[in-house]
Amino acid sequence: MNTALPGSPETSMNSSTAALARARVLEKTRVIVFALKAGGTAKTSSCTSLATIIAQRGYRVLVIDLDPQCNSSQVLGYSTFRDGQLGITDVMKEQTELKDAVVQARYQVDEIDPDDPDAAYELIENLYIVPGNIDDPDIDEAERLLNDHRNADSYWIRDGLAAMDGEWDAVLIDCPATYGRTTVTAFIALDKDVDGEVLPPVLCTFKEAGALVRLEKKLHEIRTQRKYITKGISPEVKRILACAAPNSSYGTKEHFKTLAELEDAYGELLLPLVHWSGEMPKIYRDDCPVPIFAPNSMPAQEYNKVATALGFDRRA
Repeated sequence: MNTALPGSPETSMNSSTAALARARVLEKTRVIVFALKAGGTAKTSSCTSLATIIAQRGYRVLVIDLDPQCNSSQVLGYSTFRDGQLGITDVMKEQTELKDAVVQARYQVDEIDPDDPDAAYELIENLYIVPGNIDDPDIDEAERLLNDHRNADSYWIRDGLAAMDGEWDAVLIDCPATYGRTTVTAFIALDKDVDGEVLPPVLCTFKEAGALVRLEKKLHEIRTQRKYITKGISPEVKRILACAAPNSSYGTKEHFKTLAELEDAYGELLLPLVHWSGEMPKIYRDDCPVPIFAPNSMPAQEYNKVATALGFDRRA
C-alpha cells in the first residue's frame, strides 16, 4: 500500500485444472480478504453483513470460509452439513474443486424437520458460500493439510477462483486470526491484475490497532518474496474498517482514544465507522446475518454505508 503504517485421480484432475487456471487472469471478480491477527475483531460479522448487503444490491457474491471456527458458515446457514456435503477441507485435500463445494447461502425460518431439514431454510438470493464443516475432524488441521505436498498447493484459492472467473462479481474471504499458510493462500489470490484488497476489521482498542502494523509487515514480506514477485502477487491494505466504534452510549476513554489515533494515522483509509451494537452477537444465536434479521438496525445501516464506500452501488 502507498500509505506507510506506523511502527491423487482427483489429484491429476485438479492439477490439470490448476495449470489451465494459471494461464488465465482473474479479471472479472472483485476479491476482498478479511484478515487480521487478532481474535474477535468482527471479521465474520463484517464479512457476512457486507456479503449479504452486496448480494441484496444485485451482485453475485461468494463467501469462502477459511476460519476453523466456521462462523461464516454458521451465520450463512451451514452450522451442520448434510451427509455427503462437500466443504473447504475437501478442497484443501484436493478431493474436489473449489467450484464444486459452493452452496447457496440461507437462513433458518422454521423448526427443522429431521426428514426434510432443508425445508426449514430460506435461500439468500445472489449469495453463495464455500462452507467449513465444524464437525469435520480435519477442520482444525488446515495448516497440516496445506503443508502436505499431497494436498493443495499455495495457489489453490487463486486457481479455484480463476477457474470461475466471471461467475462472481465479488468474493469475500473470511480468514482465521493467524498468518499461517491458510491465510497466506488467501493473500496470494491477490495479484496485480486482480481488483482486490486485504480489508482488516479493527476494534477500537490499542491491541487491534497495533495488529495493523503486523499485518502490513506480513503483506510486505509476501510482496517481496521472489517466488511471488515473478507471479505478480501483490496483496495490499487499501482501506480499514473500524468496528465496535464508541458512541454516546458505549465506550471508555480507551476506546475513544484509540479511535482518535486510528483516525489520525489512517484517516484517508478509514471506511465509514461501524459502531458497537447489541444486535451483532445475535447473528450466532439466530444463524442469520444482521441485514436480514435486523435490516433497520444501526449496524445494518452502517454496513450499507460501508458497501457503498467500497463501490457496490445498488444495481438497477
